[in-house]
Amino acid sequence: MFKKALCAATLMIGATVALTGQAAAEPNGDPAKYADFTTSFVNYTDPAALNAATDGKYIIISPQGTSSTIACRGNGTDVEIYDCQQEDAFGWYPLRKIDTPLGPAWSSI
Repeated sequence: MFKKALCAATLMIGATVALTGQAAAEPNGDPAKYADFTTSFVNYTDPAALNAATDGKYIIISPQGTSSTIACRGNGTDVEIYDCQQEDAFGWYPLRKIDTPLGPAWSSI
């Protein structure tokens, strides 16, 4: 368990953030459009991150955690989420999907 937490924390070290254009986080009727998936994520420092994959959640490795909007394409059921972005004070920046020992995670680094 300690190794998993250490792995997640290590991913945060040396983070660089790239800014991109805006994404619109609206209800997702079309999987090709961005929608708000913030509730589908668990912060990597949250103890619930240990069971995120089994609970059907993704891990977010970001300074904002789940406190700011996370918008993704897809619908999470028949179209897996992809192309996620997170909002901060300067706009939207891309998140990169990575595999961790805890399961799939999206990272700002």
